[in-house]
Amino acid sequence: MSDRRPVIGIAAWRQTVEVWQSKMTIFQIDQAYVERVRTAGGLPFLIPHVPSDMLSDVVDRIDGLILTGGDDVDPRSYGETDQGDCMHSDFEADQAEIALAKQCIDAGIPILGACRGIQIINVAYGGTLHQEMTREGTCHGLRPTVLDEILALRHSIEIEPDTRLAGILGTSPRTVNTTHHQAIRDLAPGFEVTARAPDNTIEAIEASNGSYVIGVQWHPEKLPPPDNQELFDDLVRVAAG
Repeated sequence: MSDRRPVIGIAAWRQTVEVWQSKMTIFQIDQAYVERVRTAGGLPFLIPHVPSDMLSDVVDRIDGLILTGGDDVDPRSYGETDQGDCMHSDFEADQAEIALAKQCIDAGIPILGACRGIQIINVAYGGTLHQEMTREGTCHGLRPTVLDEILALRHSIEIEPDTRLAGILGTSPRTVNTTHHQAIRDLAPGFEVTARAPDNTIEAIEASNGSYVIGVQWHPEKLPPPDNQELFDDLVRVAAG
């Protein structure tokens, strides 16, 4: 076996920010993704949006992929119109990440999708999303407006036995964070639900054909380490071959 660290591509999030009173477009990710991959023994490799003719070069250079959290998925990406519930979306970003996900899946590269990442996986293969799923009186109630308060929200999930996710996290009830206001509505063909919240919201999916494609609706990197480190450890383990 090679001593080379497996290279884990991390899809970067395109944002326009203000720098010295000027607008600048940047690609960024939460440092927590990098730290989780490093802890697992992988080499983090940030991936910006690239033209389709460059994707094969990207795929050739990575051993695993993390599709990160970020903005809402544009409803046009799953054949619908915006009902007025999307907060921020970027159709071009969606298409770049969908293309990246598909090429990695076709190449047999293991994938972990978090929050927006699970939604990108689902949409890429024909699934749809609830554009607004938060409701009072459920474990996905109306969200606070302060980031720290959003990140502090928690609810339990039930993991389905005899799934890849159960093999990683076990089947005991888990408590996860809940930063999202959108979620999977119609599951894409070729995938199965592997975890749900008490209000029946889909919290995790995986490929039903045995391919290593896992999506979770929570942010595992945001939970206090080592909570959910198993997800990153297993991705790196499989990526190492």
